[in-house]
Amino acid sequence: MPDAAVPIERPSLGAMPVSARSVGPFGVVVFLASDVMLFAPFFAAYFVLRASNDPWPPAGVELETARAAIATVVLVASSFTLLAADRAAEHERGAAAQRRWLLVTVALGAAFLANQIVEYATLDFGADSHPYGSAYWMLTGLHSAHVASGLVAMMLLFVRSARGAPRSTTSSWTVGVSLFWHLVDAIWVAVFLTIWVVR
Repeated sequence: MPDAAVPIERPSLGAMPVSARSVGPFGVVVFLASDVMLFAPFFAAYFVLRASNDPWPPAGVELETARAAIATVVLVASSFTLLAADRAAEHERGAAAQRRWLLVTVALGAAFLANQIVEYATLDFGADSHPYGSAYWMLTGLHSAHVASGLVAMMLLFVRSARGAPRSTTSSWTVGVSLFWHLVDAIWVAVFLTIWVVR
């Protein structure tokens, strides 16, 4: 009589290697790398135009350096509040604290974006005024779009947390949103130094 078929035991999801469980972290890294590559040509264009146009910036271009510096501090501070939200999310009962820190981060990011909109409204040059205008609007406009996207992503993370989504899924969202926001902040520091400091 033939032996009974021996059932094949499959490893549980928790026992599988991280790489087999999810490609999420890898996808986030690829996305962030592509985002850096997106900004690289804009920075290159800025410095190429700067080298081939004299004076730079053109006469009559006045930027509020002090206000931009304050906005930079606000945006950098939002990275620290988001770190606080991430740490709160690591605790079993830290969902409420995570949501509070997320709201603070969103408020700081919204304040930064509002300042940028006010600056746009008070500028006396446009993207088609001269090469400097094109470079300024390309760099800051692209970054502002990223800030707006980050704010939307954080609000979605807030909603997922408020609805009691499982910590496993919320955690993956937290990592992705956090890395994106920290990159946005780092890129802004480079934009601020390029446009307002180095000029």
